[in-house]
Amino acid sequence: MSPIGPLVSVVIAARNEARGIAGVVHAVQAQAHAVYDLEILVVDDGSTDATAAVAHDAGAQVLSLDSSLDGGNPARARNLGAATAKGDPIVFLDADCVPEDGWLAKLLVAHERGAAVVGGALDLPEHLSLSARCDYYCGWYHVHSKRPAGPVRNHPPGNLSVRRPVFRNSSGFTEQQPVAYAHEELAWQGEVQKAGGTIVFEPAAVVRHHNRPGLKNLLKRNYRWGYSAIESKAQTGAARFAWVYRHPAFLMVSSIPLAIATTGYVVGCWLRAGAVEPLFMLPGVLAARLAYSAGLAAGGWRWIRHGTLAPATRARWE
Repeated sequence: MSPIGPLVSVVIAARNEARGIAGVVHAVQAQAHAVYDLEILVVDDGSTDATAAVAHDAGAQVLSLDSSLDGGNPARARNLGAATAKGDPIVFLDADCVPEDGWLAKLLVAHERGAAVVGGALDLPEHLSLSARCDYYCGWYHVHSKRPAGPVRNHPPGNLSVRRPVFRNSSGFTEQQPVAYAHEELAWQGEVQKAGGTIVFEPAAVVRHHNRPGLKNLLKRNYRWGYSAIESKAQTGAARFAWVYRHPAFLMVSSIPLAIATTGYVVGCWLRAGAVEPLFMLPGVLAARLAYSAGLAAGGWRWIRHGTLAPATRARWE
């Protein structure tokens, strides 16, 4: 594959992020380097606040996606940004993720070593509420900076870089709900691997993920992840233990024991990384895993009934 181009594109999908989007844009601008130019595209996903105006004033190019009526579609927003982007690679960054110094340079070094797709670490920021910290621990136990670098089956889109030709030759993020809200990256990442491309995790490319506070948000987000898990993972194979998702009936019947087992797994991952706080959050982690299992059961039943003809189901982004 050709060397990194003189222009790097950073695509930030944002919905109702007026409070923090300027800080994210400025943190990306701080990654500028003499060797390459930066293009920052903020895709406003139907915001009802001043996200677009604030992002523009901060120095980003703003694209608008009219999704206010269906609650947002982050996959569609990312695809629009990627279609407009002129740089190589295309870097996807969530609007609640603030890059650390050296973030972009670490992603580019991994590409120069031959990786088609590079995922960075999502680390815990300071001063999050208790519920937001619990939400963080429930979601990012495989993608923090204390995990080892190396090849992975997939990586979430909150901190993710892909070579421009690789992404343009794929199907892109899955825009159909409910997958568009969770696991939307699995289809094209599965295509990359089938074509012989490599996906690597680079723990030194760090962003701070600002999870939203509130028990309701914690439970709702984990339910949504579970709801689309079987539909997305059974088809793509781009997941850990992908084979088990081809047996939705087993997952449905085992959902409660799985919630208990995965609670231990999540906490164990953090303990191995030296983080003890999740151990004291066991009730919250278990509640989140039960919500995931409830989503898994509901989504599994939908998948058993309809299979590949399952109708789109709206999932709100907020």
